[in-house]
Amino acid sequence: MAVSLEKIDMLMERANISYKEAKDALEMHDGDMVEALIYLEASNKTAYAKPSSRPNRPPHPHPYAGNRGNHRQNNDFFEDMKKFFAKMHKTSFIVGNKEKRVLDIPLTIAAILILFTMPVSIFLLIVPYLFGYKISILDNEGKNFNFEKTFQFGEDKKETPKSNEDRME
Repeated sequence: MAVSLEKIDMLMERANISYKEAKDALEMHDGDMVEALIYLEASNKTAYAKPSSRPNRPPHPHPYAGNRGNHRQNNDFFEDMKKFFAKMHKTSFIVGNKEKRVLDIPLTIAAILILFTMPVSIFLLIVPYLFGYKISILDNEGKNFNFEKTFQFGEDKKETPKSNEDRME
């Protein structure tokens, strides 16, 4: 029995295999789709096979399926954003002095408040300094967040680290 292009395309789509694998399986079983699928599953060549049998094999693109390569890039981007916001949420935005803290909130909340109340927040970021308070950003270990180390603002950043004298307790 002759193997048609439609059957090959259908088998490629269902089993997530290459054109050659689909053609070979259909020719081996005289164009019978069910037998070809059973054969491919038994030989661990389909996407439905055991995950450990074919590790990290990228799916073969179907000629009519469009561009699926961006899916993994989007996934990586969202994973990076999740990590960024999780780290940002563990970082604290603090207004206070050595005796007491007036405000202690996660940096994500502070950034959202500053973003949505921009004119007022700029004024409110200056007011604490007038009354002798200090604004600090502390990481999850309680140390001052080092922007220079994180973002590398200069080429020659080989300065000695400051002591924790300005650390808010």
